[in-house]
Amino acid sequence: MPMILPHIGELKERIDIVNVTAPYNQERVGTIVSVAAAGLWAKIEPLGGDVGVETMNIQTCIQAYRVWIRYIQGLGPWQQIRWGSRRLSIAGPLEEMGRRFILIHAEERTSREI
Repeated sequence: MPMILPHIGELKERIDIVNVTAPYNQERVGTIVSVAAAGLWAKIEPLGGDVGVETMNIQTCIQAYRVWIRYIQGLGPWQQIRWGSRRLSIAGPLEEMGRRFILIHAEERTSREI
């Protein structure tokens, strides 16, 4: 079944793409060193969450997202998506849709005490 591309009017969320240092620690959080692209419009679809490991009374939860943006060049897994106060790590392949859109597979990791 072919993927249905979004309409431009469905890109309603404002995001920034940021470059980070050391994003591959346990929570995939790094320090923002620069903004690669600011004020992009996106369509963000939550795909479901999963509860990860429990250690030292801390529970890690992962929420997966599908993020659609207009086509831009130079995106990679060393970057994160800043969506309001949320930080989404680019977790999967970047799928180019005919140089019109890019589909980004992203995830948000959060930790909480149990």
